[in-house]
Amino acid sequence: MHRFFDSTIRPLLDVTRLSTMVEVGAEQGLHTARLLPYAVSRRAHLHVIDPEPLFATGQFRRQYSDHATLHQQISHDVLPSLGTPDVAFLDGDHNWYTVYEELRILDRTCGAWPLTFLHDIEWPYGRRDLYYAPERLPAEHCHPHASSGIVPGQSELAPEGFNASLINATHEGGPRNGVLTAIEDFLDATERELSLFIAPGNNGLAIVVDRKRLRKRRFAQVLRRVHDARAGAELSPRHASSALAAA
Repeated sequence: MHRFFDSTIRPLLDVTRLSTMVEVGAEQGLHTARLLPYAVSRRAHLHVIDPEPLFATGQFRRQYSDHATLHQQISHDVLPSLGTPDVAFLDGDHNWYTVYEELRILDRTCGAWPLTFLHDIEWPYGRRDLYYAPERLPAEHCHPHASSGIVPGQSELAPEGFNASLINATHEGGPRNGVLTAIEDFLDATERELSLFIAPGNNGLAIVVDRKRLRKRRFAQVLRRVHDARAGAELSPRHASSALAAA
């Protein structure tokens, strides 16, 4: 997600009132490292959720204790306790169940819908589940899976494919499979008036926005600009809206 920070994320944060941000999935902290100084500059607080972060957690806590909290737990256990963040970044376990439940938790616990960014909505995980820890998921929400690689244009896994060391669903597509599928299914289920925007490239970035936010001219202008700059439009035919064009 960090590759989108300068082109897409920061311009939208700059025109968003924020006091609290939440990041799910930090790994090496590449995106976290962009968000932390930004939170300090905005006098905001950043919640970072990752059960096994791959960065120096002690230094994180010493340097940013006034502006950030690290939660070394799974997202489903932490998100319900955080109230209503202004911005949410969802980039953790890239499977349908995890992402769908994260969105449902936000839907259930948030007053206003946060400006929400989700990574990896293109190949390989837009339509295929990845399981970092399949034992943490209900068995009925795990597709057959294996530690084997992914090949473009091929549903079956192959040892020489991409991310062969990770646990991937053994087939691509179909119901309840992949990050983008989870987003679309959530948008079908929620009663909120939300729009989906997609910035392509770098595995794809989804932006889920409350349509009321699109009535704010400055925000709509920035969203239109960063979208045009990334050759985006509302690319999901199931959830396309003319709200941005009319703003």
